[in-house]
Amino acid sequence: MKKFAVIFIVCLLAVCAFAAEKSVTIASKTNMNGHVVAPGEYKVSYEIKGSTANVKLIQSGKTVATATGEVVEVKDAPRYNAVVNQTNADGSSSVLEIQFANQKKVIRLNAEGTAVGK
Repeated sequence: MKKFAVIFIVCLLAVCAFAAEKSVTIASKTNMNGHVVAPGEYKVSYEIKGSTANVKLIQSGKTVATATGEVVEVKDAPRYNAVVNQTNADGSSSVLEIQFANQKKVIRLNAEGTAVGK
């Protein structure tokens, strides 16, 4: 019975949370959760619990911005890791979505002001 309980708990934890880190290139200045993000190479660290993702954008070992988002399934998997921006009414740009190569699930970030740290 103990063995079954341990296996059950391990399986439950595996289903409940998933964490990973991927590299992305940000081509132009943008905003993520109110933080200005300069063009450059970044690591996207994320933890998924259910359909919610907690995201950290990391450069040179330092967290530049954090946000929350929804894990959404898309029809076609992107070929490359990518950050999708939206143009705001004032002409600035904000991160809308983070896509990962060959995966049909993307992270669609919540609107500015509703993410972690706000």
